[in-house]
Amino acid sequence: MGKKRKVHSLTGRIDDRLMMQAFKAVKKNRGAAGIDKVSIGMFQQNLDANLAALKRDLKKGTFTPKPLRRVWIPKDAKGTKFRPLGIPAVRDRVAQEVIRRLLEPVFEPLFHDGSFGFRPGRSCHHAIDRVLSFHGEGDRVTLDADISGFFDNIPHKLIVGAVAAEVADGNILKLIEKFLAAGVMEGGVFKPTTIGTPQGGVISPLLANIVLNELDWRLEKAGYRFVRYADDFVVVCKTRQQAKAALDVVEEIMTDLGLCLSPEKTKIASYGKGYEFLGFRLSSKSRTMRPKSLEKFKMKIRELSRRSHNLDAKAIEKLNQVIRGTANYFATNFSTCVKLFQKLDKWIRMRIRCMKFKRKSEYDNYRLRQGSFDKKLGLLKLLDFTSSTMCKTCR
Repeated sequence: MGKKRKVHSLTGRIDDRLMMQAFKAVKKNRGAAGIDKVSIGMFQQNLDANLAALKRDLKKGTFTPKPLRRVWIPKDAKGTKFRPLGIPAVRDRVAQEVIRRLLEPVFEPLFHDGSFGFRPGRSCHHAIDRVLSFHGEGDRVTLDADISGFFDNIPHKLIVGAVAAEVADGNILKLIEKFLAAGVMEGGVFKPTTIGTPQGGVISPLLANIVLNELDWRLEKAGYRFVRYADDFVVVCKTRQQAKAALDVVEEIMTDLGLCLSPEKTKIASYGKGYEFLGFRLSSKSRTMRPKSLEKFKMKIRELSRRSHNLDAKAIEKLNQVIRGTANYFATNFSTCVKLFQKLDKWIRMRIRCMKFKRKSEYDNYRLRQGSFDKKLGLLKLLDFTSSTMCKTCR
């Protein structure tokens, strides 16, 4: 067998068409401005010149990314735990998207079929469908694994080495190193980044998949079936003994990658009693919103339906955005959320009545009847998103 050929001259593929495609993708994803305070709209005002300058810097290797703007977002509904998010400048997001589009066709054919995160034509729902099919075939015990601070702890050397195993374009490799070492600005103070790839970076999900591809294929070689979505993965087994053996294998792989599992979040569970995966609580009896997802949804609704707020078209629009987003994710052909959606719809209507009349009273149920919410106010219902194919076992 001949020596594997690496991909050369990716830099030569950077042209005006690719630059425009990258910008359009960044614009579609929206997002806030970086530390330079240049928004997408501001960047677009002088688009041709900005893209031409960026293309020149990328091709010559003179591109230097700005530090990311650090923000902290809540990890739980109570707002007691936070995770860092790094927001690159718009110019840097376009540059990352260019590199991502160059690398993705190289690595996509190499990825394992059990990997679903941030890959074309794949989604969280596809990942859950796959794991449910494994349960249907008799694998009822799961190793639900969680990598401790994955994005924050991937060694830069490991990332660049994994890319360099397939790519021989030195300019592209140096650009990736620059993205990783750009640092962050927090409270006006620059902090270097010597480890990890920032959550919020356009290229970070692809780099994560490239690194964890080794995990996938080593699990395959060891004879295990699994489903992975980015750093969240489940190994399915027939017995607890097999799951414990799988845990030993995963821990060994993590050690080799310079990573570790979270002891609190990694557990062996059964499909009978249930476990949590990608926002769902999956069990043989139901597939519904996990408590954390439910509480996050209710927290958003509470924030938008305070009695001190006015009930107007703008308020309804914001509420509908939250309702639509939640329903689109949790109303699937495998979900059992009908009864839960009925309760939540009733709870939301109660919140709206309190918002309109500035009090909580059963008398107001007659003043603002159920039919008025969709006909007069235009408020969406979670239940309306449940299709005829949705599992009805929760009725």
